[in-house]
Amino acid sequence: MKIKSFLIIIYTIAGLFISILSSFLTYIIIGKPIGMPMVVQIVFVIIFLTPVIGVISFFLGRYLSNKFNFIKNRLEDIKGENYTQNISQNKITEIEDINHNMNFLSAQLKNLIEDLKQKNQNLSNLLISMAHDIKTPITIVNGYIEEIEDGMISEEDLPSVLEHMREEIKFLDELTVDMLKFITSMQEHKKVEEIHLHKFISKEVFPILQKKENITFINDVDDFFIIKFNKIDLKKVCLNILTNALKFTNSGYIKVYTDKENILFENNGEKIEEEFKEKIFEPFFTISKSKNRKKSGFGLGLSIVNNLCQNNQYICYLYSSSKEKTIFNVKIKEK
Repeated sequence: MKIKSFLIIIYTIAGLFISILSSFLTYIIIGKPIGMPMVVQIVFVIIFLTPVIGVISFFLGRYLSNKFNFIKNRLEDIKGENYTQNISQNKITEIEDINHNMNFLSAQLKNLIEDLKQKNQNLSNLLISMAHDIKTPITIVNGYIEEIEDGMISEEDLPSVLEHMREEIKFLDELTVDMLKFITSMQEHKKVEEIHLHKFISKEVFPILQKKENITFINDVDDFFIIKFNKIDLKKVCLNILTNALKFTNSGYIKVYTDKENILFENNGEKIEEEFKEKIFEPFFTISKSKNRKKSGFGLGLSIVNNLCQNNQYICYLYSSSKEKTIFNVKIKEK
């Protein structure tokens, strides 16, 4: 039974009950037996009021039914992945509260589904790229094993071949470690803490970076700057951005500084072209065309940074890049 029909029946029954009860109470108040003329009048009044009660019940039921249909339609929209926010004002406080809560849940659900879709896409890309990157070293190692088994490798060449095999296995090991880091970065951390960034960069980040004689590390973070972040995540974010900068900076400087609520990572290394501005945060994407993995890496560093920032309600993006300097910005995600 639809709610409108249900409400009409309930209100009609309630109206008739009230009419009969009123007649009975009238008899009690008067304290005298009701004669036939009075009975006729009461019956007439009840008969007259019944359609009135029915009409009132109909319009009241339709009004309330529309309100419930509004809620039903909103839920259908959300089910169909339509997360449009509704700012309608209802006179019924409870329905207005329900609408407000549905707006909140709709926004939360939209963000969650988009996040899950993105993570699913990232994992798909990860598996495809992983399969591609693993295939070559495995083929090389298998080829050497077959040549050794067939006696095609001389004793003189054996040390060189074994060294080459070690390099390929080392490559697989490094790839596995980076993949685990990437997958771990997709897991959200709930524990955040207040971190004095200047001290954090000086004591826990710069000391473990690879030192180069022709590169200067500069900490220009405001002494009183405090960030709310998971400490382990923040360390990974800083190390990945700065390590990436080291790969592409031959000489000059690498600097960390703050501007209002923004954390900026600047270096005077190679320029990143505008066409790569978004792609550099995709898993396994590398700008360098070098086949040397020590130079190009696996292309997971900035993807890890992106995941960790999102998990802590921050975003990271390429602010600007030119021949003079490249700047990455880490800032609070807008709500």
